[in-house]
Amino acid sequence: MDRDILVKIFEKLNVIDVTMGASRVCISLGSLPLTKNLFGKPSTSQISNAWTSAILDYQTPGSTVPINLFFNYDTYLTDEDLIIAAQRMPNIRKLVLPRWCHLSENSYQFAFRQWGNLQTLIIDQRHSSLTWRHMIQASGENCINLTNFKIMGCINEVVAEEIVRCFPNLKKLSLRFCDIIDISNVLPLITNLKNLTILNLAHCRFLHEGSGYLICSHELENLLNEIARYKCETSIRLCLNVDCKFCENTYGIARVHAFFEKNWRNDEIEEFDF
Repeated sequence: MDRDILVKIFEKLNVIDVTMGASRVCISLGSLPLTKNLFGKPSTSQISNAWTSAILDYQTPGSTVPINLFFNYDTYLTDEDLIIAAQRMPNIRKLVLPRWCHLSENSYQFAFRQWGNLQTLIIDQRHSSLTWRHMIQASGENCINLTNFKIMGCINEVVAEEIVRCFPNLKKLSLRFCDIIDISNVLPLITNLKNLTILNLAHCRFLHEGSGYLICSHELENLLNEIARYKCETSIRLCLNVDCKFCENTYGIARVHAFFEKNWRNDEIEEFDF
């Protein structure tokens, strides 16, 4: 069948149908999603409001190829949004995904297979349809160049083990504002990630048995002693100020949406600022 006719047919399908279904039928159909006139520049009329607040960074003025993609904190990201981003921007180096992600495993895997050059990833799992395991595995298995990773959410033993297993080459890791179940789960991150140079634990909360959540500045002495015993060279970024306004504002029920929306763009590690 003539290629132009095939393109017309594909224009009647949505992005999910094209990428995850019809494009797998044969080689000629598989190349159609890459046809430039099939999917143009994302717009609110084509997909969702995800792109109205997305920020694209370009390597040079006048360049049409973005190297960084940042979605706003409150963006509601769908499979279609993620697939379009992966298809049209396969060479991005820095990616920030929003907290609201209604994504399937297939679309997540597909997207990260395209992003082999990704170096920095920032994700928030608290309102995602995927588990930590799925998100970490998909990015770790496909992004071999990824050396900077920031997550927001709850860190337990399983999550810590997955980070070590899937990101063995990490150099910089930020757990800023995370809730950490048992401070002992942090030590394997430091001792097993051999290339880790900086770990950010600023403004974290640690679950202390019998006492509930405690601000990190009160609970880190034992961890620091363990780090010294292992003679680790990883630099630890901490909040040691007992009057820290960030910790006061994020303690207990005060961990509100407005605070995270204002501060999630910032980090004590430069690579995670955007």
